[in-house]
Amino acid sequence: MARLPAVLVALICIALAGPVAAQEQGFGVTLTLRPGYDGAYRLGEWFPVVVEIANDGRDLIGVLEWSFPGAPGQPVFRRAIDLPRGSRKRISLDVFNQGFARNGTVRLIENGNVVLEQSIGIEAIEIDRFLVVVVGSDPTVLTSLSAMSIGGASGTVVRHISPDDLPSHALVLRGVNALFLHDVDTAALSPEQRAALRDWVAFGGQLVVGGGINGERSAAGLTDILPVETTRTIEQGALSPLEQFVGSPPTPPTGPVLVVRPRPGAEALPPDTPLIYRSRIGNGIVAFSAFDLALLRGWADEPNLWSRVIQPVPLFIPGFDARVNRISLMQDALQLPAIRLPSATALAAFLIVYILVVGPVNYLALRRLRRLEWAWVSIPLTVVVFTVGVFLVGFGLRGGQERLLQLSIVQGVEGEPRGIATAYLALFSPIRGSYTLRFPADHLVSETRGFDDFTSRSIVAMSDDTGVTVPDLLIDVASVRTLIVEAPTTAPVRIQSVIQFDGDTPAGDVRNVGSVALEQAIVVHQGKFQELGNLAPGVSAAFDFNRPRGSFPFGVPVSDDRMFIRRQVLFRLFNSSSRIAPVSNQLPLDDSGVYVIGWSGSSTLPVEMNGRTATQEGLTLFVIRLRTPS
Repeated sequence: MARLPAVLVALICIALAGPVAAQEQGFGVTLTLRPGYDGAYRLGEWFPVVVEIANDGRDLIGVLEWSFPGAPGQPVFRRAIDLPRGSRKRISLDVFNQGFARNGTVRLIENGNVVLEQSIGIEAIEIDRFLVVVVGSDPTVLTSLSAMSIGGASGTVVRHISPDDLPSHALVLRGVNALFLHDVDTAALSPEQRAALRDWVAFGGQLVVGGGINGERSAAGLTDILPVETTRTIEQGALSPLEQFVGSPPTPPTGPVLVVRPRPGAEALPPDTPLIYRSRIGNGIVAFSAFDLALLRGWADEPNLWSRVIQPVPLFIPGFDARVNRISLMQDALQLPAIRLPSATALAAFLIVYILVVGPVNYLALRRLRRLEWAWVSIPLTVVVFTVGVFLVGFGLRGGQERLLQLSIVQGVEGEPRGIATAYLALFSPIRGSYTLRFPADHLVSETRGFDDFTSRSIVAMSDDTGVTVPDLLIDVASVRTLIVEAPTTAPVRIQSVIQFDGDTPAGDVRNVGSVALEQAIVVHQGKFQELGNLAPGVSAAFDFNRPRGSFPFGVPVSDDRMFIRRQVLFRLFNSSSRIAPVSNQLPLDDSGVYVIGWSGSSTLPVEMNGRTATQEGLTLFVIRLRTPS
């Protein structure tokens, strides 16, 4: 055999040595990345990055960091991790991106040194595209839905994930429009995953659970939200009734069908010979198919069938614009005297007095005393007096203590104890200083810019099993830093209602059965509102949209308080010119829904500052969707 050239031999040796070198560089640590939903993520929304990491080397305590290389200004996310020798761990990082990043990087850092680094490609899904996620072990199920046409969407994207990768946080699921569960033992899902599914549906998600031979198994962990009760009976049933939806016979014409009992209020599809049942939970929809979701994979009209079952749902996302465009609701709504600039009249008066004292007054006084040579002392002394005076006046106006203010929007659903809170936190400091803020573990923390804060370095939140920490939050003199915190919460305001419809016009009564009074409450439907007044706990009020009503949000009579301009809050959240309603041209509030909206003069989410529970000045806006007759 001819001898190989020396260069070729060297290249082969380098190629064979590659994995070994990588293992040495990582000190025996290896990791696998699964970002988003099979590599896809919703632009501007939180998404999961699943990291499976193994340590066959020495004990290691460090930080997992996710970033978007090549995208300057994008946020960085970190999670503390403890890796003893021989450990295997599965970590989920909750992240988001403001722009169109095409790749992401995970780094394992120990004492400031990068132990291991790995990059992976990702795909951004625009807000006007419909994202369908299929959970199961078969990657070929429902792939045809990429051809599905949904009103208001520019296209449909289908992705598949395993049950293990299903997020356990409702807000991390919010970027998904519809989720199909196929052949999944839902009883084996964690309690956090099941709670996340329920919360996600209540606030606008659409869940479809498949039946057939494994239908009872798929329904086992979700019995409290399904529109049906399952049985153990499987029949060979006709699928031909599905032709009523699309006009062509299904393929195959028959198949195994799980016998179910519909619950009150469930919608049967088709009405006479139902094979699919659907019901509304809050803003979202849950559907159950009596047949296996994989049964129709060869049918050309499969996308048309499911486009009749799932629909575009208006989404109310109070923090979206702040995360993506760095526009703070606090900038318009907060009226903090300490951050106001002096008026032009006051500045002009100060300058005139200063010039007169330093010039003519000083000269005339010294000439009267016949001591003009003292000017070299009197002029600097006058400057010092004015400077100290300005500082003391400014310090007195701005106060000597830091102030933490919270403006929260809590979304709730009648009958549901849990809600979703989006809190804007504004931290004011009269002096230049650094602060450490800490939040509970299920809170998602990001930053938005506002006021005069344009140059400070971006925050890097550090999460662990016990909470989320924002360390060394630097605030300049008399400046404000603003964070956004999003989390599930127990809604302190709870409403019970009785509603009747005359055509499309609702009337009825609402009652506050919670523990907190609802101030300046209104009821809203199809862009109109009626006043309910203040609803203390136990108090009821009637409404009737047959009577004259005002336009929402412009006509709402609302009084401001000492710190917040409530009218600006309503305009920024619900004005059509600034709305964010992905995959929909509608307002954030569903036209078919009836909502109670009101205020509470308190904060919602807890915060620790510098190791102590922080005292906050707060205002909360509650947006509660009422149950309406099916």
